[in-house]
Amino acid sequence: MTAHEFAKLVKRAKRRVDGTWWDAQCPAHDDRRASLSFADGNVSLVVECHAGCTRERVAHAVGRTVDDFKRNTTTRERSVATYTYTDERSAALYEVVRLEPKDFRCRRADGTWSMAGVRRVPYRLHELAEAARVYITEGEKDADALVALGLIATCNEGGAGKWREEHTRALVAAAVPEAVVLRDNDVAGASHQRGVATSCAAAGLRVKCLDLPGLPAKGDVSDHIAAQRAAGRTDDEIRAALIALADEAPAFSPETTAASAAPTTEPELRREGFDLVLTFPAGVRFDLRAIRDGREGVRGELTVTHDGRRLSWGALPLSSTSARETLRKKLEAVAPGLPWSESLDDAAFRLTQAAREGEPLVTLTGIVTSPTRELLPRLLYEGEPTLIYGDGDTGKSLVALTLAVAVHADVALPFGLKPTRAVTAAYLDWETNRDTIEARLAPIAAGLGIDPPAIVYKRMTRPLVDEAPQLAAEFARRGVGFVAVDSKMFAVASGDGAAFHEPITAFYNALRLFAPAASLVLNHVTNADARNGGPARPFGGAFAFNGPRLIWEAKRDKDVTDATAIAFTCTKANNLPRKPEPFGLVFRPSDEATSVEAFNLADAAPTAISSTSLAYRIRLALASASMTVAELSEHLAVKKDTVDRTVRRLSTAGAIVTDGDIGEGKARASRWRLAG
Repeated sequence: MTAHEFAKLVKRAKRRVDGTWWDAQCPAHDDRRASLSFADGNVSLVVECHAGCTRERVAHAVGRTVDDFKRNTTTRERSVATYTYTDERSAALYEVVRLEPKDFRCRRADGTWSMAGVRRVPYRLHELAEAARVYITEGEKDADALVALGLIATCNEGGAGKWREEHTRALVAAAVPEAVVLRDNDVAGASHQRGVATSCAAAGLRVKCLDLPGLPAKGDVSDHIAAQRAAGRTDDEIRAALIALADEAPAFSPETTAASAAPTTEPELRREGFDLVLTFPAGVRFDLRAIRDGREGVRGELTVTHDGRRLSWGALPLSSTSARETLRKKLEAVAPGLPWSESLDDAAFRLTQAAREGEPLVTLTGIVTSPTRELLPRLLYEGEPTLIYGDGDTGKSLVALTLAVAVHADVALPFGLKPTRAVTAAYLDWETNRDTIEARLAPIAAGLGIDPPAIVYKRMTRPLVDEAPQLAAEFARRGVGFVAVDSKMFAVASGDGAAFHEPITAFYNALRLFAPAASLVLNHVTNADARNGGPARPFGGAFAFNGPRLIWEAKRDKDVTDATAIAFTCTKANNLPRKPEPFGLVFRPSDEATSVEAFNLADAAPTAISSTSLAYRIRLALASASMTVAELSEHLAVKKDTVDRTVRRLSTAGAIVTDGDIGEGKARASRWRLAG
């Protein structure tokens, strides 16, 4: 049995960088740290469990005996070719033995199979020094075929995906100015070509990628040369044609910097709502959705893609070795040449761990890791919900859509409402339909002087908690950074059989799945508050008020009849030093556009600003004229003593100053005006 064959019998088997030793989870004990090491020996498979399990126990755990570990005595008879790797002075370093069925194994120049400590170099290194151009192939047979034509060629041992930084450094040391990277006509060949070209370009070499014309599926350089010879062309003609193709090939330009272009061996794990995505450097991607953890372990719908092409989709219990083996055979049939056995085992383990651990533990440092937590000053913050509430026909939906346009198109609104950056916006609509929103979107965009942005829209019919997991995954894939919820009372699930607060808390927990997107929730007011016209609270009880981090009350000025004039008052501002000042917006419609203007709250009806603080209303009144306390009391319809106390506080703070006195004696009174 070879190490490669044994790797298929154990979990999380991964070959070390030296190419000889493997690490895996020991099947003979409950191993979570990959404590088993194994490698090919001269006589038998070398197996060592660092936790103390014997070779007999390990063999028994995988359904084998120690005798099965012995090397196949017919290995020499299956040997097809031997390729010698040399250093710069032509001294032999190691050999690559090609076996049948197709397999490659490395051994030292003295014939021992251990490669520990052996320097890895490109093939035919001694021929590369100061060559004007070097052709890089995927395998030794192809390199030899090019050398037979009189070209300088090399490759790496092990085939596709095994190019090392050591190989690139050797080319640099050999003063090779230009590398032409050829590829085999399969998915593994494309990934290998890209990896080699990226590594060489990052090291400063001039690089070209050459795809030979007319290659059959899975064809290689040798197939191309053989086809040319069969067509009657001489070796000189074939050589001249290859040189001409290389001359005409465009220069390879990596899209990443030298630092980030270096190949990596660690896959990237990303969460998309409740879904998980694991991407390997070779372009292999595993998407796990509809995740469940039950008696048979973690399972879900697994989609496997390579370079954007879907190779497989279906339900898979991740811990099932038989299910993974079936999937491996399918993947090797549709995309041969990739290390599917190792990738599947590694992906199953990583996805299982990620599904069970939830959000990872992190250590707080006091340093904000996101680019900026503030998306729209005073209104929208990354990963946190903002609530705007008001009576019906206030214009809340108009405001929400306008904010979505502003952050999506990075357009400034009045009162300093300038997005810190552009993000994709989404609109979840429980109250109207697409045509209604489309009819509003075009005039708003025209009023802001832009084309209608591509806002993501969905007409909703079920509670948010039922759709949030799928929406969160889709939002993550689309890069959504702002979500508008219109409106909360329709988005909250039924409270049948639940405590009164549970639907509300479940709603805000569902919103957290959209993080790091900022969210804007529209809500109504209680019936009593709607009738009295004074300061109101959002409908839904205490938890409706406690759930959001930032809350603004919206009141429409009914005295403005030719436009929608709305005053906004902040009633809650968690995590901010103080509550932001009130502000107002006027939406003025015309035949084709809806303009957005600042609403001067000094001109607003008293009912529109009834939720603002008395101190703010006093300052607002004094912005137009100086007044006495008595005049302020009458203007604001507030008791004189209350106004007097607030005026004294504002005076002490320096916000207002006296503007002379009127009257004499006991009738004498100070007039007040805004400072500055």
